[in-house]
Amino acid sequence: MLQAAAAAVRGALKKAARAQLTTSWGQLERQLGSALPHTTLADRAQILALVDQATPADQALLSSLVAAGDPDMTTSYRKIAAALGLDMPAGDNDLRDVLKADVEQVHQYWRHR
Repeated sequence: MLQAAAAAVRGALKKAARAQLTTSWGQLERQLGSALPHTTLADRAQILALVDQATPADQALLSSLVAAGDPDMTTSYRKIAAALGLDMPAGDNDLRDVLKADVEQVHQYWRHR
């Protein structure tokens, strides 16, 4: 179930990145409908970690688009990054700075793809 949801979310996040947008989990639910089952916050973090398993180490995470656009997912970004073996700053202000930079990098990377 989570793998299929991750594939759908990855596609939606690529589309958002090409459009230079961030998104929220609620927007993803509306956009993907039945492809995205009802989930807990822990499920969402797990789905986003699956989304970014295929992201090369030198690229920012697609899940940054959700973490930046959805306050409920901002703190989960640390868990997503940790699941992928990445370090995130402990302080909230520093995390917001990293998130902003990651979103800019994702937008730049996907702009013409």
